Amino acid sequence: MEFKCTSCGACCRLAGRTGLVPSKLDGSCVYLNKDNQCDIYSSRPDFCNVKKMFNKRKKKGLKISYKQYCIESSKLCNTMIDDLKLDKKYRINLKDYDNG
Repeated sequence: MEFKCTSCGACCRLAGRTGLVPSKLDGSCVYLNKDNQCDIYSSRPDFCNVKKMFNKRKKKGLKISYKQYCIESSKLCNTMIDDLKLDKKYRINLKDYDNG
């Protein structure tokens, strides 16, 4: 089972505003490139990695499955996509998790 990322860039567009990564003038992460990809993907911060964040939270007592964590994270993604008025094609279909 993998997180169903659609590469919309919504989290990267907002990450710079958190102060956890360096930001561009528009508030997006400096590592978000013009192709909507992360320039440091293989060494990105843990908070940018769904699986690593799940494992950290699990160690601290999180009581849900990885599948449910992905579903909840996807709901947040869809909210960010809507709030940023990104193309609806980027929305994650939660039913895609039914097969995994």
